[in-house]
Amino acid sequence: MEIPRAEVLRYLGWRKQPADAATLDAVERMCGAVIKHALPRGVFARYSYKDFCLAEAEYELKGNDIAKHLSGAKDVVIMAVTLGLDIDRESARLQRVSVRDALIFDAAASAAIEAFADEFTERMSNELGLPIGMRFSPGYGDFPIETVSDIASLLHADKRIGLTVTGSHGMIPLKSITAVAPVNAGCDGKRKNCAACLKTDCAFRSEKQ
Repeated sequence: MEIPRAEVLRYLGWRKQPADAATLDAVERMCGAVIKHALPRGVFARYSYKDFCLAEAEYELKGNDIAKHLSGAKDVVIMAVTLGLDIDRESARLQRVSVRDALIFDAAASAAIEAFADEFTERMSNELGLPIGMRFSPGYGDFPIETVSDIASLLHADKRIGLTVTGSHGMIPLKSITAVAPVNAGCDGKRKNCAACLKTDCAFRSEKQ
């Protein structure tokens, strides 16, 4: 798993000016710490998609935005990926030792889970022998955040990769992603970028559109 340093810096708010040497050094250290503590794991399942439902599960995906995203797809995948609990533990330790390092570690871990999700999407595509489109996660647009719990349940993510969901639909470990993606629907498999994202008020939105 490679952690893109430019993404770490973007999470940290470095946009229009280059980061200073001390920050770059800290980013390198914290990226190394994330690699050391991460245990990336993922799980997925493929479903027929008909009338806005995961057909075999008889489960409806609610929201106009996810319906638009999956338009034209006859099959979809649901997925869950995580970096593991050691990332949470190290983050908590760093918060007691160095607020700065903890902040940079968190940014590195955020970039890492996105990078791993991209790698896992490629693995799914190779296993299925079909292209997989951009991920769409609960909480994007009007796709209900409550869907996190349902995806985790359908995948038995707690037993298979140690991912649990809280009553408020947060995920433990914190650096985890659940998502839905179309299969073989004229898609290129690349990650959803800021230009396509519906959350225009995001603090981490890229200026390159």
